[in-house]
Amino acid sequence: MRLNKALLFCLCLTFAWLSPASAQEFRGRINGTVTDNTGAVLPGVTVTASGPALMQPQVQVTGADGTYRFLALPPGLYAIDFELVGFQTIKREGVRVVINQTLSVDQAMNVATLQETVTVTGASPIVDTSTTQVGTNFTKELLTEIPNARDIWAAMAQAPGIQMTNYDVGGSNTGNQSGYRSYGFDTQNQTRLEGIDTTEGTAANAGYFDFGSFEEFQVGGAGADASAFAGGAVLSISVKSGGDRFQGNWYSDFLNENTIAETNVPSYLRTANTPNEQGYFTRVPLRRGNPVKTQYDLNLNVGGPIWRKKAWFFYSYRLNDQYQYILGLGDQTQRSKLSNLYTGKVTLQASQNNQVILFINKRQKLQDKRGVSVTTPLSAAYYQASENYPMKAQWTSVIGSRAFLDVMAAQWLNFFPLEPVRDYGLYDGPWGPGRIDTGNNQLFDGGANSGYQDQKRYKPQFYATLSYFKDGWAGSHDMRFGIDAKQDKRVLTRPQPFDIFYRDLNGAVNQVDIYNSTVTGDNRVTYQSAWMNDTWTVNDRLTVNLGLRLERYRDGWPDQELAPNGIPALANWPADVNPTERARYQNFMAPRSVAETTVAQHLTLAPRVGFAYDITGDNRTVAKVYFGQSRWNSADTLADPENPVGLAQLRYAFLPCTATRTTGCDLNGNRMLDSPLELGAFNATQGGAGFVRIDRNLIRPTSNEVSVNLEREVVEALSARATYVYKNMRNVWGETDTIRAPLYNVPFTFTDPGPDNNTATTADNKSITTFDRPAGVGQDRVFSNPDGLDANFHTVEFALNRRFAGRWMLLSSVGHTWSTMLHDVSGYGRLSNNQNILPARRIFGDNGIETSTTWNYKFIGRYVMPYQIGLSGSWKVQSGENYGRQLAVNFPGDGARTFRVEPVNTRRYPTVSILDFRADKSFSFGKIGKLTAQVDVFNAVNSGVPVSLRTTTVNFHEVIGILAPRVVRFGLRYDF
Repeated sequence: MRLNKALLFCLCLTFAWLSPASAQEFRGRINGTVTDNTGAVLPGVTVTASGPALMQPQVQVTGADGTYRFLALPPGLYAIDFELVGFQTIKREGVRVVINQTLSVDQAMNVATLQETVTVTGASPIVDTSTTQVGTNFTKELLTEIPNARDIWAAMAQAPGIQMTNYDVGGSNTGNQSGYRSYGFDTQNQTRLEGIDTTEGTAANAGYFDFGSFEEFQVGGAGADASAFAGGAVLSISVKSGGDRFQGNWYSDFLNENTIAETNVPSYLRTANTPNEQGYFTRVPLRRGNPVKTQYDLNLNVGGPIWRKKAWFFYSYRLNDQYQYILGLGDQTQRSKLSNLYTGKVTLQASQNNQVILFINKRQKLQDKRGVSVTTPLSAAYYQASENYPMKAQWTSVIGSRAFLDVMAAQWLNFFPLEPVRDYGLYDGPWGPGRIDTGNNQLFDGGANSGYQDQKRYKPQFYATLSYFKDGWAGSHDMRFGIDAKQDKRVLTRPQPFDIFYRDLNGAVNQVDIYNSTVTGDNRVTYQSAWMNDTWTVNDRLTVNLGLRLERYRDGWPDQELAPNGIPALANWPADVNPTERARYQNFMAPRSVAETTVAQHLTLAPRVGFAYDITGDNRTVAKVYFGQSRWNSADTLADPENPVGLAQLRYAFLPCTATRTTGCDLNGNRMLDSPLELGAFNATQGGAGFVRIDRNLIRPTSNEVSVNLEREVVEALSARATYVYKNMRNVWGETDTIRAPLYNVPFTFTDPGPDNNTATTADNKSITTFDRPAGVGQDRVFSNPDGLDANFHTVEFALNRRFAGRWMLLSSVGHTWSTMLHDVSGYGRLSNNQNILPARRIFGDNGIETSTTWNYKFIGRYVMPYQIGLSGSWKVQSGENYGRQLAVNFPGDGARTFRVEPVNTRRYPTVSILDFRADKSFSFGKIGKLTAQVDVFNAVNSGVPVSLRTTTVNFHEVIGILAPRVVRFGLRYDF
């Protein structure tokens, strides 16, 4: 069948005006060569791929060179049949196809003496000798047979190349996203559910997934081809599709206080102020950590034929409900209720070669006391009741033996409110303006927080991908051409209770923030991309992967209105009282109309090239080299700082009365703003709302990657891999102040009281000199590409992978990462905000550039014994993050600032080791189904290692979080 070029051209024109995301590559490929018993190639062989994931078998015929290609196969197990008159029919069974992987299945056929069929089992290849991607595929066994919390982050924690920044013990982190890095890279991730881009912002995973609906899940950390825009991790999730027979699954588990260890609190934390040898302590005796009080997980899915061979359906429901104790708050609990009310998918076989897929998912989250902790009292906690909806309509078409067309229109809606808990009757005490002590980051009990919101995201998106095979051009070419289009739109309402927030320092009132709330800003980015990949098979050993991605971004906002509330205490500001600040405040609060504006437009080109060489010529040993470049996705965040309709603050010094200041100060001593006379020096603007301008010559940051891999199938189904990955960030964008930055030249010396926070004990005191700026200077906050924000990441990793075959499986890895960058005040993140200009943030290293390190070891395995008894285990060991102690200092000109007074590699959080086990027993009932009872033991050694500490000099090394205790979880699964 020949391609209709005019039709394709019209499609391209139709799609080009839309704005993109990334390609929906959640399928796999099989390539191969068929030969006779002498090694000569066999043209004309009929090759048929069949399996439960296919509604109708796919058929190809080998070409003149004996090769065949299946360009797009859903993940699953397949039988590959080879038929040619005069030769034995060969049936290859148990070939495992996984997401984003190309498998080489070569086959030799013997001349038939009789009409016979030879069946080959257990010979599924495991090494991809064609492409350069480095990732982990979570097939059914890894998803369901290994003890985990049944969420995407718990699964990712088991993958090589991924370093988690939060720890989960049997679901202890339910309802909270776990931060992670991919080979050191902490941003520019991408999440694709059924090909739908559900990435929140530039890196996050919005929503909580219906784990039981997954057919397969892949996390790719390096070597991505041009179909992905992300420089970080690429997460691809495929959902089940039903089948030609009714089938389904019921899963349930529970745990409660009776199945959790009574305590795992170390002895030194059971009494107050008794530090251990590392100096870790607690001010409040702990009788337990923050274990789960009760939790249950219910998951039902069912699928089957609407019309056999023509139409399938799949439906899934999940409810995961948890109540968890909060460390240091006695019997206080927080609820996290995660609901997937429906995951629905319909697959229609419109004709032999055309298929239509419809998909929708509704996800909800209820977290009634989000953020409550020893530093955040109940009055300042958030009430979250969020929901989001990914949905799509997709058409796929097999066009002859050489082409495959995939067209998808999708939408993703995400609604994310954070509201005061008092609005829902969860707090009924006195409530007033929020207040924080910047010396120890303690929020005031009885005050509000500063991050309330009602966020609505809309992401319409469209993709078209054409796969095409061509031979005879110095080898063969598997080519893919794609058009991606999307719009990221975020409508963000930001209220601030009382329109004011106070900032104390070590117990004394210090600063006050005046807000322009309530505001509702609308920021958007439209995006179009055209990309191509060519997997060029030069000969039977060398494959060259060529890719190119052309992207267009347009960032801005539409027409809008702004009408701030204003502060009652400043409503009648006398004209003769500080007229400069009076004018600043009145301009800040003035209503206005805002015109549509574009702040940035970029057209970028990102090349990718890789080489894969089959060293032994048997598809078992491959060396891969990859170079790739990606440009940063701005999501809906780039225009936000300049958009006048956004939340911003005027930060002033607050004037308490003293022995020498008896007028023009806080006369009534209530530590609250009652008059403009109580406002001291203007310190700075905070937030965006037009106080930041986007540099019109802004360069879109670039990420470059070089990876080298050597992989070998050691024995059947078991591969070993050695990997080196280098990633970097160049032209990183961030905010600076072009007026103030060069004025930080006023020497300023202060005394660091040391870890004991006591200047009277001089042994650990030290004098530190840095630079302040003159008071009262203006501001010019610019979002641009400041110097010194580049970052480099090096990772060395070794991994073993044995897919489940026979009775056992294994996944193990060890990796070490070096991160060289300007670290933030915590020590283990990157610093790119407006604090990057402060000399106090650049005391150590090469003008602030320092190197931190992390390492991890992971071992996951399963063995099935006789009588359907299974044993599984997971052992994850991860080094703690580097950090240095922080100190809050009041600068005469710059105001209160918090920064590190130690190099980033001075200290390290404790190493966290989590050992989990599972034992399960299955009972088969023939056609009725199979019942599996399972017992999971998480954190089997009941470790209580600290995972969160105060790193501020005030209360330095106070433990504010320990690993959740050992928990036993009971579960039942019924497959039918």
